[in-house]
Amino acid sequence: MNADLQFTPRHSLLEDAQGLTAAAIQAALGIHLLRAAGLITGGTAGVALLLSYATGWNFGLTFFAVNLPFYAFAWMRRGAVFALKSFVTVTAVSLLASALVTWLPLPGIHPAVAAILFGVVAGVGLLGLFRHASSLGGVSIVALILQDRLGLRAGWVQLGFDLTLFLIALTVLPLDRVLWSALGAAILNFIVAMNHRRDWYIVT
Repeated sequence: MNADLQFTPRHSLLEDAQGLTAAAIQAALGIHLLRAAGLITGGTAGVALLLSYATGWNFGLTFFAVNLPFYAFAWMRRGAVFALKSFVTVTAVSLLASALVTWLPLPGIHPAVAAILFGVVAGVGLLGLFRHASSLGGVSIVALILQDRLGLRAGWVQLGFDLTLFLIALTVLPLDRVLWSALGAAILNFIVAMNHRRDWYIVT
């Protein structure tokens, strides 16, 4: 894309609020679908899910805690606005994902359906967060930084981390659940890799 055709979006406070709210709801719904089928995903959300399965810890609290060390890094590398938006988003997703267990029970959902729906819903939600200068913390922060500095697609960076996490998950979950989880993560990362491009939409 020609440089003179590039643009930098400047979102108002209201635009950021609605965009981040919609994206957080999508991310929380995606995580809820995974838990209903006993699946995981990549990133810090996957780490939190795996820990919750292995220990019985509350997912929302675990997800919130796992992301805490990454905010200082995000602040230094991407600035205060990105770090604060990511903190707010992760907090919202933690609360919403916990509430959906009661508000939206999904008994008997097939893991294939959960994986596919998660990949699409959460993938679009993650794009919304990126385009409003936010993230789900952790690995996605690092992925965005690497994309900005080295030109590596954020989705491919996350996929590498995901593969490592799924290997560890084999010690906790049955093989079929890990394979369905990999499908969901692949769909999510494919959507992000294909649609989050600096030459299409530059976020400041």
